[in-house]
Amino acid sequence: AVTSTTGMGELPDNLQPLYSAIRDQLPAAWRGLPGAVIGLGDASYGDTFCGGGELMCELFAELGVREVQEMLRLDASESVTPETDAEPWLAQLIATLKG
Repeated sequence: AVTSTTGMGELPDNLQPLYSAIRDQLPAAWRGLPGAVIGLGDASYGDTFCGGGELMCELFAELGVREVQEMLRLDASESVTPETDAEPWLAQLIATLKG
């Protein structure tokens, strides 16, 4: 899952329906599946940094999704570029899933 963070550490409005569907309608379907999360945020917000990603990680844990890689936290207050930040993480995730 990839999610930004809004407000006081919440998921964005456009992700809420998917989050609710996963939590309420399909919980058993997720047990044992591999999963990983990319959280987007701004470290200057302190405790709520990547709060949306943290919520997804918590949901995955509740549903029994097997975390195969620690959440990648992308900080908008730094120079975030896919080539230097996300691509190596994604390459490792792909290798782990293939392994």
